[in-house]
Amino acid sequence: MRYLPDENLYGFTIIGPETDIHDRLHYHSLFAMLQEAACLDADRHGFGAEVMDGLSVCWLLLRMKVEMDVIPKWKDEIYIRTWSQGFERLLFHRDFDIFDKDRKRIGKATSVWVIAHQGDHRPVRPSSIEGMNVFEAHGPSERKAEKLAPIPDEMREQAPRLKRFADYSQIDRNMHVNNTHYVAWSEDACYSLIPNEKRISGLTINYSSEVHPGEEVLLYSVLQDGKITVDGIEAVSQRHVFTTQIVSE
Repeated sequence: MRYLPDENLYGFTIIGPETDIHDRLHYHSLFAMLQEAACLDADRHGFGAEVMDGLSVCWLLLRMKVEMDVIPKWKDEIYIRTWSQGFERLLFHRDFDIFDKDRKRIGKATSVWVIAHQGDHRPVRPSSIEGMNVFEAHGPSERKAEKLAPIPDEMREQAPRLKRFADYSQIDRNMHVNNTHYVAWSEDACYSLIPNEKRISGLTINYSSEVHPGEEVLLYSVLQDGKITVDGIEAVSQRHVFTTQIVSE
């Protein structure tokens, strides 16, 4: 990763393990890049991981929507620009543009975040932290990461099911499964529903519950109106973990 200060861009070169059987960038790999750009941009504005650690708080992602016109491939260079769209009450809004090596925009994204206590991950009011006005909006955004409806119970009972576990390699510094792995699980769950000649052109995910080390998550997927919905349900408690909506073309 490299930062181009003159253009306010974060640059990434796509490596083989980040791509699929067609050499196309996995969405969970793209999410990792978007998350890294967001964290580094927050750091540039004075609220990166070290500062947040000192305040005993952390950033948590609640929703994200990504739409791609072109899926970059192995060895391609991509660039990400990200900026705050301000906050309202507890929620921070952040947008992204994704460019190819020639600075042509090939995708866009929008996201919703919250600041939470590091211990219990309960939300913290931005107004209680001095200097948060640095995240003022650059202007009104037309992008929305919409709230998704989970799969109805009666449909879920008939849906294909996969199992995934919260193993050591998936746990991040906040002591839960990193948000990028939920996206990878969603890609696994929907794979059989997408014809080989098609690609994922858009993905929206809502995070509703943390997954802790050792927990088991059941994944259900259904195809409706040309869109695939994936639900993650914790196996023991049956609590809803996430919902993803995937569009292919």
